[in-house]
Amino acid sequence: MMSPEEFEGWAQNLKLTDEIKKEIQRIRQSPPSRRVGGGRYNVSGRYSSKKMGVTIQFESHKVELPAIYMLEFDENVLEYYDQPPQLKLTYYKNKNGRKMAYFYTPDFFVIKRDKAYWVEWKTEEELIKRSQEKHDRYFKDNGQWIFEPGNNYANERGLEFLVHSSGDINWKLQRNLTFLEDYIVNEYVSENTKVSLIKEVILSSPGLSLLELIQSAEGRYSSDDIYALIAKNIIYMDLYNSIITEPENVKVYLNKEQSKGFTIVEHLKRQDRKTNKIELKSGNKILWGEQTWTILNYDQSNKKVFLYSHIDNNNLILPIDIFEGYIREGYIKGIDNDDLNEENNLKSMIAQATESDFTIANERYEVVVEALKGRKYKLDNVTDRTVRNWVKKYRDAEELYGNGYVGLLPTTKKKGNRESKLPIETLNLMNEVISESYETINMKTARAVYGELLVKCEELNLYEPSYPTFCKAINKRNIYDLELKRKGRRAAYKYVEFYAELEFTTPRHGERIFETAHIDHTELDIELDINKKETKRPWCTFMIDAFSRRVLAFYLSFETPSYRTCMMVIRECVRKYNRLPNYIVVDGGKEFKGIYFESLLALYGVHKKERPAAKARFGNVVERLFGIANKLFIHNLTGNTQIMKNVRQVTKSVNPKNHAVWTLDSLNDRLESWIIEVYDNLENPSLNQSPKEAFEESIVISGGRNNTYIPYDETFILMTLPSVTRRTRKVHPGQGIKLAYGYYWSETFRNPKVENSIVEVRYDPFNIGIAYAFINNEWEKCKSEQYLIFNGKTEKQLNLITEELRLKKKLRSSNSSIAAKIIARFILESEDIEAKLGLEKYNPIDQKPDLKVVNKNPEYDQNTVENIQSNSEDIDQEELEVYGELLL
Repeated sequence: MMSPEEFEGWAQNLKLTDEIKKEIQRIRQSPPSRRVGGGRYNVSGRYSSKKMGVTIQFESHKVELPAIYMLEFDENVLEYYDQPPQLKLTYYKNKNGRKMAYFYTPDFFVIKRDKAYWVEWKTEEELIKRSQEKHDRYFKDNGQWIFEPGNNYANERGLEFLVHSSGDINWKLQRNLTFLEDYIVNEYVSENTKVSLIKEVILSSPGLSLLELIQSAEGRYSSDDIYALIAKNIIYMDLYNSIITEPENVKVYLNKEQSKGFTIVEHLKRQDRKTNKIELKSGNKILWGEQTWTILNYDQSNKKVFLYSHIDNNNLILPIDIFEGYIREGYIKGIDNDDLNEENNLKSMIAQATESDFTIANERYEVVVEALKGRKYKLDNVTDRTVRNWVKKYRDAEELYGNGYVGLLPTTKKKGNRESKLPIETLNLMNEVISESYETINMKTARAVYGELLVKCEELNLYEPSYPTFCKAINKRNIYDLELKRKGRRAAYKYVEFYAELEFTTPRHGERIFETAHIDHTELDIELDINKKETKRPWCTFMIDAFSRRVLAFYLSFETPSYRTCMMVIRECVRKYNRLPNYIVVDGGKEFKGIYFESLLALYGVHKKERPAAKARFGNVVERLFGIANKLFIHNLTGNTQIMKNVRQVTKSVNPKNHAVWTLDSLNDRLESWIIEVYDNLENPSLNQSPKEAFEESIVISGGRNNTYIPYDETFILMTLPSVTRRTRKVHPGQGIKLAYGYYWSETFRNPKVENSIVEVRYDPFNIGIAYAFINNEWEKCKSEQYLIFNGKTEKQLNLITEELRLKKKLRSSNSSIAAKIIARFILESEDIEAKLGLEKYNPIDQKPDLKVVNKNPEYDQNTVENIQSNSEDIDQEELEVYGELLL
């Protein structure tokens, strides 16, 4: 971003007035005017901009996100702001000429080296639709879309208002920028010897493919070195017309000039589509976008064209210059009614033909082909007169439809009358009753609605249809529309057709590993044992790589989904791979919208995409993982809850709660083994290879990208720490801050200014031995009063122990906390059991209750329990009961 001095220098170069400078400064200093959200089919999100130093919102990853890339990597763009302050726009209504005003929020405000402007991005289809509905506000002029109210507002202030469509996006460039983003944003330094080697290889054979350059490495340089040089323009590839993820088709040169000198780049040009002549005559039809319009009249004196749409009964008046402009741009095309009828007849004849019809036509075709060549083709029971008749039909069809084959299809009419024999009045009444009574949110049964139909037929003295006929009429209705009207949009979602992208954009799952990952939660279908008396189903949070389908991380917990589970799965991903994906796709859950989660993503340059609500197909990668994990793993374990789907059939003997043998600890280990040994090696149908193979193959082609590595150090851990409830705690003199596991102390608490103050606190769910307090603008580490014991355990052990103890305590009392000493004694007791019995898990069936604690630490001797019993400040009676139960 520009400094105040740089802004003043920019404004002086453009000779901006004080009024314009004030307007731009207001935009620069204002936060986004609204928080964006996706529509039913839009994926919204936030892009972590290095140029701006903040996250930039986008409402659509197919329009606004590509626009952000163009702004982010354009050297002429100095600054850009999403959702700038609202504009008060005015326009005149056509009907009465009244001046109307409304507030409008553009997508971006952009400051370039030579100008500043507001800009709105929309799909080409939406702009065409708006130009039809609001032709006085949206129209095209000299190939450029115009938004007249925005244009007038900007011109009054000496600025510009631009409108861009999806047709302005170069998707090949978008894909290349996405692929190279790690090398553009993060510094990657190649050794000079490697740079020289790469240049020598290119110089020896200019125009070699990117794949050949990678294969020529032979350990002397890496693909990372190549991509870094391309990103820095040290070597050249055509980013506008080539796709870097298709290395066999990408030509590499030393520079752009060499590219021009050694090869002729093929530019794909759009062929002019054959269009019919448009005659401005009443009754003629035109095709505007995907909609057919009828020309009602052409007023030559006022130079206006009057149009009518049969689809929505809409009348429209267009100035002749705009109408002709749309024709030149190809948005309006003429329609030849005769040609349409012939094409429709041809399609109808082919669509109605059966398999036997095609068999007969194929036999006739062989005979006709021989006859046309002047040869005789003998076929049993076929006379010469019949062959001549077939040839005539073939030629007639060729002249009528441009295809003689359809003339050889049998023309025998199908037997039987398929039309309904009910009177038209009865049919109309039946359809009316279905629409008004059955297709409603009241969800009446078909039998009940049929009764209403009979009553109305009797009142109107009409013929009564049978109940099967009535049901057939219902079944002929579109099932999606039926479910939508009776049960709503979510229930009908499973019947909606798949949206097929008809234009070249970007691959939905990315083009390499760690480009896109999905995070989501599921409650596993299994009951886990807690204390031999209570059971509970666990939640699992998965992070899965969209490209390879590999599970990057998971987090198992009894806690319902929250921002803590999200941050923990992110931490686990960094611990395993020292990397985070470029994009994380999430749903609309509130756990993904918290300040801590979004701040963490922004700090490490991770962009967030939010899929539409109740649209499971947008997250099918992770949703499929849920199904596989349950079907191939969880449902094969004792205590799984499959039978609970038919709860009325469940008896005490088969109730999963009575068969819970797995604990959170043991299930965590087993799930990790299943992911590594089974899931990672299963062939994925959509990849035709296993996640492990796809992952390793992508590393070879797309590079290791060690410049994006995130060290798993105290700084990263601190950023992934969640805050305590209410975020703050009081510093008690001589004791420190009180958390769920006891007091935590830091030497900074001795400062009289800090004592009795309120400080912000974060804790580590993976390590309950430490916490952090924000003091004097720094995060100070605080150690637990049981630090010696807690610190001796791995993060995983401490986390699982804490999870079980927290839940056990919650089952007894939701208002009391877990004493730190209880956890410490539990750990010591477990170690003693493992040492004595040599078992991974202690089974206390034949043991008697014993509160003896092994003297593994001088602080904890045999008298500890007695001290606990006599000291009500350390532990209450309820906590003692829990501790005794743990020892049992």
